[in-house]
Amino acid sequence: MALALNNKATIIGSLLALSAGKASYSLIQMKRDSTRINENQEKHGGKLVANTFKAHGITHVFTLTGGHISPILVECERSGINVIDTRHEVTAVYAADAMARLTGKCGVALVTSGPGLTNTITAVENAHLAESPLLLISGAAPLVQHNRGALQDIDHAGLMKTVCKYSKKVFTVRDIVPEIRKAIKIALSGVPGPVFLEIPYDVLYSYEHVKQALVPSATLSRFPITNISLWRRQYQLFDIFHNAWDGSYSYDDFNDKYYAPIQPDIPHYSNCQFKKAVNLIANAKKPILVLGSQVMLPPVQPEELKEAVLKLNMPTFMSGMARGLLSDKETEQTNKNIQFRFVRKQALKEADLIIIAGLPVDFRISFGRGFNPKAKIIAVNRSVDALNMNTDIYWKPTVKVHSDCGIFLNDLSKSEKVTSREFSAEFCANLRKLELEEKDKLAKKVAEAQNVESIGKVNPLVFLSKLNEKIEQARVREQKDIIIVADGGDFIGTAAKFVWPTKPLQWLDPGLFGTLGVGGGFALAAKLVANENKRNCDVWLLYGDGTAGYSIAEVDTFVRHKLQVNICIGNDSCWAQVCRQQKPLFDGSEVACPLEDRHYEVVGAGYGGKGILIGSCKPEEGETPDKKNEETNFTSYVIEQKLTEFFDMKNNFSNRPMIMNVMIDGGSIEKFRKTAKYI
Repeated sequence: MALALNNKATIIGSLLALSAGKASYSLIQMKRDSTRINENQEKHGGKLVANTFKAHGITHVFTLTGGHISPILVECERSGINVIDTRHEVTAVYAADAMARLTGKCGVALVTSGPGLTNTITAVENAHLAESPLLLISGAAPLVQHNRGALQDIDHAGLMKTVCKYSKKVFTVRDIVPEIRKAIKIALSGVPGPVFLEIPYDVLYSYEHVKQALVPSATLSRFPITNISLWRRQYQLFDIFHNAWDGSYSYDDFNDKYYAPIQPDIPHYSNCQFKKAVNLIANAKKPILVLGSQVMLPPVQPEELKEAVLKLNMPTFMSGMARGLLSDKETEQTNKNIQFRFVRKQALKEADLIIIAGLPVDFRISFGRGFNPKAKIIAVNRSVDALNMNTDIYWKPTVKVHSDCGIFLNDLSKSEKVTSREFSAEFCANLRKLELEEKDKLAKKVAEAQNVESIGKVNPLVFLSKLNEKIEQARVREQKDIIIVADGGDFIGTAAKFVWPTKPLQWLDPGLFGTLGVGGGFALAAKLVANENKRNCDVWLLYGDGTAGYSIAEVDTFVRHKLQVNICIGNDSCWAQVCRQQKPLFDGSEVACPLEDRHYEVVGAGYGGKGILIGSCKPEEGETPDKKNEETNFTSYVIEQKLTEFFDMKNNFSNRPMIMNVMIDGGSIEKFRKTAKYI
């Protein structure tokens, strides 16, 4: 019996020794293969990330700092990439989203692990639905501490899979550059969208730092089995850095082809689809063109697309990022006044050919149920899903074109068969007549509002009309570009009637997701892009009072980075859009809708901006009431005086954000929104 036990012990001991021997052998092999790892060197993964960004033309990265990502931030700054730090991670991603929309490049946001990442999810999904290409990188707990209770050790890549086109964890230094190149290509290919990379702490920091901070010093036991855990961690460390600096590329020169971008995949129409579309246009009498944000994507540039649309010369309706592609004055000067804003519903009912480019047939155009049932329809989109959306209930495309919209429209404009045909002059004239009637109705509502006393509060129609007038005067007098950022509900819906971009890429709104809170990040990116291109440009951020609460702290970001953003808050002390729907449906209940009068201009000034109040704001308990504003009739003349004061202050503080808190009459805006036509 004793002999049998001894034999078993010998066998077990031999197996353990063999396992330990294999581990030792593997470790020795890894060490031999990793002779290029210099334990005293300072090379680290953050430099590889920055090099790849430089090679891809990235000029700005947005972040809220954290120790997990410090190597990237430091190397970006050393490489001449602007590191823009925000007050909330969600703002960093919104800014990266807007940067992508305005430049056509992949936006970049960097956040720390755990809550640093989870704070971004709303913004990532907003970019997903808005089809914005952006790369989000988060740090992560060290690989050598994985599943050992390390701080913020969660499955970041698994979490982001549902909102990203691509989500991956980077396990070794040698994978950093290939994964970033691949991720950016995916972000820009097909239907653009967000991608995510999780890069752990020990993949970003230097070998010597990781070894000293994370791996126990070698204290070997005489019995091999007790050394296996230590060897495993040493093996893992060598695996992380194995072939990291193998001499096949330059660590210091981002121009090395190792970092170069990979060409994205862009869908292209077939000859058959093109011929069918040309024939449909040639035979149409009453065609219209409906453009969505996707038409603004590269490779076709906005000015090139604009010329193509003018050559197509059919009534054109624009939404999202396509707003501003045409302007009334420019189209009138070319005798092709083809831009329409107020009569899309009528046009869709009467058109015999509808070209929908870069816009899914979703709730924004009533799911297609307002289309003329006899109309031929050409649908152009990079997304196959968008081409088929709601085709089972309300509409059927005659030709489905899976293609980049800009390429398709540009090539259509070069077809003699398309540009030589004549459309119904009566159809265009009737649409223009209806358009002018709607504009006259809007002007009449403003004129009527000017004749109504507005004591203490500001009539929103009169105010927005005057604001647009002042912006237009500055645009012409100072030859300014004007970028409009829209973030809100009722007030923004009303503002969109008055404030309209006159050039491409000068309008930013959330997009399909309808997200509140995008304003701070969008305005941040807009001003940075304008400054980078040395454009004489004003950025106007239009808030509701509810949405201002999401990102007003970014006034501090504007101040720190010396950026002037002009902020206008329409303050009716209510979540008015919800309240307007809720009250009639639920016996007048306003639950969770009312807000209080608040001095947002003081909040903005507290963050370093300059603020002005227009209207009467109820004082807090113990404060002295502002009798002057309470008793003032905010006529058109008084509003103009206040706006002049604001513009003068803006000119005197060119690198400071300006905050205008406008106490509006909520009843007037509610009445207007109930009767206003959709833009």
